[in-house]
Amino acid sequence: MIRKKDEGKLKLIISVIIIVVVVGALLGISAETIEKIVELLVSVFIGVLLSMVAGSLVQAFTGDILRMILIPINIKGFKFSISVFVIVTFIVKVLLFGI
Repeated sequence: MIRKKDEGKLKLIISVIIIVVVVGALLGISAETIEKIVELLVSVFIGVLLSMVAGSLVQAFTGDILRMILIPINIKGFKFSISVFVIVTFIVKVLLFGI
């Protein structure tokens, strides 16, 4: 099941691809250049889809527990936290899809 937040991301990427093609054609940009831009956007689209799948799998097995566990990181005085859910989702994505 696609969450509303994820559905919005997918619609946005598809809309951007369509806009790039139409605007590129109207501006007279070469088909090769438009193809390269669309390929880049399609790879982003595929990455979002695979991230959604990996995230859904992790959440199905762990629930919201991993989202609550934060690891603080300090890089040259810049402090931020990353959730264990993000790390585990990335690992699952790499293991399943080799990305």
